[in-house]
Amino acid sequence: MSFTATLVVQGESFNVRRFSWEVSQSTDAINRPDALVRGGQLSIELDSEPSDLLHFWALDDTKQFGGKLQVLESDSRAVRKTIEFVDAYCTGLSKRFDGSGSTQSMTMTLSLSADKLLCGEMTIQNNWPR
Repeated sequence: MSFTATLVVQGESFNVRRFSWEVSQSTDAINRPDALVRGGQLSIELDSEPSDLLHFWALDDTKQFGGKLQVLESDSRAVRKTIEFVDAYCTGLSKRFDGSGSTQSMTMTLSLSADKLLCGEMTIQNNWPR
């Protein structure tokens, strides 16, 4: 089965090439969990877009946006999974150019840090101080 993914931020949609996210929990000296589960870090590689929205988000250290990543079945376009993020900062933006004739010569990668992630029945709340 083949999939595609879309990033939606402030009503704008962007084609996703790759994304990753994780949750983690620190452990003590004998590898026993000793802290709360943390998450909210997303890395998203997109086709490079002319939209100013993502650039302004990355350049404003106080700007927080919510949005979602949607994984879709390629043939039916049915939503397979949705990962929502709330109060996320764009903590990094990098661009990559490959002029060697690849199908996507310019991509951009966003690093997001979200206070809250929702995926199905799972919620990760970091409870950042306000």
